[in-house]
Amino acid sequence: MHPVLIQYGVFKLPTYGVFVALGYLAGILWLQSRRQEMGLDETKFWRLIYVLFFGAIAGGKLMYWAVSYREIVSGRLSLFGDLRYGFVFFGGVLGAAALAWVAKWWLGFEFLSLADYFSAVLPLGHAVGRLGCLAAGCCYGRPTTLPWGVVLGGDPASSTPLELWGVPLHPTQIYESLANLLIWLFLAFALLPKVTSRRLRAGTVFFSYAILYGSARFVIEFFRYDDRGASLYPFSISQWISLAAIFLAAGLLMKRGVKAR
Repeated sequence: MHPVLIQYGVFKLPTYGVFVALGYLAGILWLQSRRQEMGLDETKFWRLIYVLFFGAIAGGKLMYWAVSYREIVSGRLSLFGDLRYGFVFFGGVLGAAALAWVAKWWLGFEFLSLADYFSAVLPLGHAVGRLGCLAAGCCYGRPTTLPWGVVLGGDPASSTPLELWGVPLHPTQIYESLANLLIWLFLAFALLPKVTSRRLRAGTVFFSYAILYGSARFVIEFFRYDDRGASLYPFSISQWISLAAIFLAAGLLMKRGVKAR
């Protein structure tokens, strides 16, 4: 792990932030190559990117505060701490989707049609961003005796608790990165072309993403030790959100159907 990529005097460049930025960049470049296919001109494209970015930041931070309220009330965490950290991925997705829903009247686009493109590339950016979690020592796994366990800690900037320094842990950051990479390959290269060719209905990629990522996250949470907040027996908060996403998306797919009419 390497929490700080570059340090010069008081200036510090966190590795986590660099990987998150690279994830955003990878997604934007992929979407830019399909801008005309999505029916967006240059101005509308960038306006939508900014809307999604701010929606993701706001949603991720709000859900972080919601699930970590006990730590905030006790004073262990700061409500307005370092804005580079303290985000929940599910909150970011919900925040971005909510602002996009509002922006569709402003920018004039069909929500589900564009949601298919953005949800197809979202796992790619997420796969890159999770490597930043590994570098920072956050989102760590449970102790393990498996040969691929990773040892974190040893750096004052590490997010891994001191009691876990030097202990082999499940590399849940890598688990999730690989899962996202596989989801991206399937959605972008197997499912999205069928939607763009009108063999499948608009929204199929979007709802499929919710099912696939929700399923992957539900399983990975069993190996994760950094659950970001209180749990509701018998699952973590993220697992309950994953189940809700899976059943809601599956229900909508069944109700709407996937084949174009």
